[in-house]
Amino acid sequence: MSDTLVWIIALMFYAPIHFLGPVLVILLTGPGEIAANRQLLGRVLIDCTFSMLLAFSLAVLIFDNSPQYAAVILLLAMLVPYIHIWLFRCR
Repeated sequence: MSDTLVWIIALMFYAPIHFLGPVLVILLTGPGEIAANRQLLGRVLIDCTFSMLLAFSLAVLIFDNSPQYAAVILLLAMLVPYIHIWLFRCR
């Protein structure tokens, strides 16, 4: 199996996990206003997309030298959208 195919399969498993948690947090615990939920949801989806692309590209680049650090980067990137939600709600 080629490396590209392996990374595509990994991305297909990682993407739903990366997006589903923050979206559920917004939908289940969001403020009562629909407009505020939509605004926050849009921001978090953009945040999830950029953090996932950045983390995955970094993981692909460093995986050959240190797979442990690549896994840690992917794990820490999953926390970025939650930080955005927390900062938005603190305002």
